[in-house]
Amino acid sequence: MERKNQEIEQARRALEEKAKELALTSKYKSEFLANMSHELRTPLNSILVLGQQLSENPDHNLTPKQVEFARTIHGAGTDLLNLISDILDLSKIESGTVSVEAQEVFFSNLLEMVGRPFRHEAENRRLAFEVQTDPQLARSLVTDSKRLQQVLKNLLSNAFKFTEHGSVRLAVSVATKGWSEDHPILSGAASVVAFEVTDSGIGIALDKQRIIFEAFQQADASTSRKYGGTGFGLGHQS
Repeated sequence: MERKNQEIEQARRALEEKAKELALTSKYKSEFLANMSHELRTPLNSILVLGQQLSENPDHNLTPKQVEFARTIHGAGTDLLNLISDILDLSKIESGTVSVEAQEVFFSNLLEMVGRPFRHEAENRRLAFEVQTDPQLARSLVTDSKRLQQVLKNLLSNAFKFTEHGSVRLAVSVATKGWSEDHPILSGAASVVAFEVTDSGIGIALDKQRIIFEAFQQADASTSRKYGGTGFGLGHQS
C-alpha cells in the first residue's frame, strides 16, 4: 500500500508539472500571437495605404492598367489582413469555430473582386481565364462574403498553381443537382447556387480526391516543391 501511495504521489506531481508546462506554453503562445499580430499588420497597413493612394491616381500620371494593378495590390492586401486577423484570433483557434456574417452579396461585385487578381496572372502566364454566369441567376445571394471569397480564391489559386498550359474557368449557376432535397438548410432556400472551378492542369488522382478536403493537405509537400503554396488547402476552408 505504501509503495502504491508513493507511485500515486509521483504521478500526481508529474501531472502538476505537466499542467504548469502547458500553462506556460499557452502564455507564450498568446504573447507570440499578440506580438506577431503587430509585426505583420504594421508593414501591411503601409502597403494598403500606398496601394489605395496609387489606385486613386491623384496626379493622373498612371495608365489605366497601372491603376488596375494598384487596385489588385490593395485588394490582395486587404484579403491578407483579414486572413491575418483570423489566424491570430486566439479565441477562434482554441474553439475551432469561425463566426458567419451573412449579408446580401451581388454576383457582379463578388465575381469582380474574386477574378481581378487572377486576370493579371492569366495574362502573365498566357492562360485563358473565363468567368461564366448562368442567366437564370438572381442578382444577389445571402452569404458570408469574406468566407465565400476565401473559398473561391483558394480554388482558383490551386487551379492556376497546377495549370501550366490551357485555361481556367469559374462558372456560377443555379444548382439543379448534386445536393439532396431533404438537406436541412438547402431545402429551405429559394434557390441553390453552384460555384465550379475547372482547369486544364494536372488534375487530382482518384486516390487523392478524398483527402484533399482534409486540413493542410497538398499535392506536393516536399521542400523542393515544384508547385508552391502555404499548406492552408481546401480542407482548411471547407
